[in-house]
Amino acid sequence: MTGAPSHLPLPESIDAAEFEDPDELTPTRFSMERGLLVIGQRTELILVRHAQQLRTLKEALRPGGPGLSDFGRAQAGLTGEYLAADQSGTTPITAVYCSDLNRTAETAEIIAAAVTPSAAPISDPQLREVDMYSRDRGGADVSADIQEEAGEEFARTLRWDAFPNTESSREFRLRIYRALERIADKHTNERVLVVSHAGAISSFFAHLTGAEPDMFYFAGHASVNRVYHGDDRFVTGSLNEVGHLRNRAALTF
Repeated sequence: MTGAPSHLPLPESIDAAEFEDPDELTPTRFSMERGLLVIGQRTELILVRHAQQLRTLKEALRPGGPGLSDFGRAQAGLTGEYLAADQSGTTPITAVYCSDLNRTAETAEIIAAAVTPSAAPISDPQLREVDMYSRDRGGADVSADIQEEAGEEFARTLRWDAFPNTESSREFRLRIYRALERIADKHTNERVLVVSHAGAISSFFAHLTGAEPDMFYFAGHASVNRVYHGDDRFVTGSLNEVGHLRNRAALTF
């Protein structure tokens, strides 16, 4: 028995005459498929969370924040292998973007080496994680009591508004959405890799779908999340692809 090909080209349009016996709902189904960007031209943004970072005070104080642990570098390598295999028979990844923090830049470099060695990652500070307690804007450290109280509120609401002196939920959602929209507009009908952060990726999809919580799911380290752009809108493709990590006992959060 011959298996189906692993990748099929996206048709520019569908002609009902191509089918031997189209039913009366064929035009509606095709409209739905185009509306959801299943068929026709589209830009695919592959959103990857950075791999596991080093969690030491020395690294936290390093300019640009912590880099990757050895385990994180291995995770990024597995995601690079996964995406390199995923490109067979489809449009290749043409560009790579990342936030300007060390953990995303290192993740992007490792993955880019596997999927598109000729494309150097492009740093974009608008892809950064939420500015917690205004630390990126020179805010002071926050006491343990304030952090505990804010943490309890966040556990209840899963919204960034729970934290004082922090970029608001609305501000953060719009920042990430606009950054990804600019990238999609710049790379029409291409596939683009974007390495960012768990809160940023979840907040983007929350904005896109109208979810009340900002973090309605937790993207694993080096996980793959997909979104399609076309006809001036985004459509969700997938969330939290982690099988390539779980199968190698390499999944962390």
